[in-house]
Amino acid sequence: MAYYLEKNEPFSEGIRRIGAEQNDMAIEALAGDDDLHNGIHKARKHFKKQRALYRLVRDEVGHKLYKEGNVFYRDLGRKLAPLRDITSRIETVALLQEQFGNMVNAEAFDTLRALLEEERQAIRERELKEGDQVEETIRLLREESGRLLQLPVRDHCLKQTVDSLKRVYARGYKGFQKSLDDPTVEEMHEWRKRVKYLWYHYRLLRHAWLRVFRAYKKEIKLLADYLGDYHDLALLIDKMESYGDRLPAETHRILSAIARGHARKLLEDARELGALAYTESPAAFAGRMRGLLKDNLL
Repeated sequence: MAYYLEKNEPFSEGIRRIGAEQNDMAIEALAGDDDLHNGIHKARKHFKKQRALYRLVRDEVGHKLYKEGNVFYRDLGRKLAPLRDITSRIETVALLQEQFGNMVNAEAFDTLRALLEEERQAIRERELKEGDQVEETIRLLREESGRLLQLPVRDHCLKQTVDSLKRVYARGYKGFQKSLDDPTVEEMHEWRKRVKYLWYHYRLLRHAWLRVFRAYKKEIKLLADYLGDYHDLALLIDKMESYGDRLPAETHRILSAIARGHARKLLEDARELGALAYTESPAAFAGRMRGLLKDNLL
């Protein structure tokens, strides 16, 4: 159940296999994990992998099928997002305390964490009242399994696959260029999404040249992590603002200053690594991918 195309596996069979496996693994995560949050977290990861898979074959299957699959998994992820999002804010507080706890009284972190935990409990209770989103998601995923096995993918579609790769890279390239100015949080989040799709594509295509793609995916994963942490900090800063008087002013001031300083450092790190990950023009990148994939996986 590996998230990559096997060396001697026909391209069409590999795409369908991976799609069906990821769909089944999402069902298993939601149905079989005793920890609701952990199951949702795993399932949403599988949804993102599915969206990356659809992007890889976008030009092969056509815009209509691509859009249907992409929107399906996007919407499922959004339905399960609230509980995961607030938990992510709690995890970000823990990371800040781990890195900067020797500079700040632990009570400041505890105060913010208590507010976040209260909000998470309210979200859990609201979801129970509104109905079981998890059971509905499982039902929809089971219905989707058959369609994944019918994706019209050919074994020899080098041009279409490279065109799809180029589109993802080009959008990440554009995101990097925007990061060099004074990017908004939304622009950085968009760049992060493009970076993660490229990382998933490197994982899918790793057997075209294992050592090369292993290096590609290692560096692009680190860049995605920088951008993910940056986005989590930005959302935590907004969350602290939303609490108003419920969060003591001094606590807000100290934690906000720490979060903003760390975010600036992450932005610098992302720019530095982005300059390496996106050093080529999209056209040059497409040419390199064509050479790596021809007569290997495609």
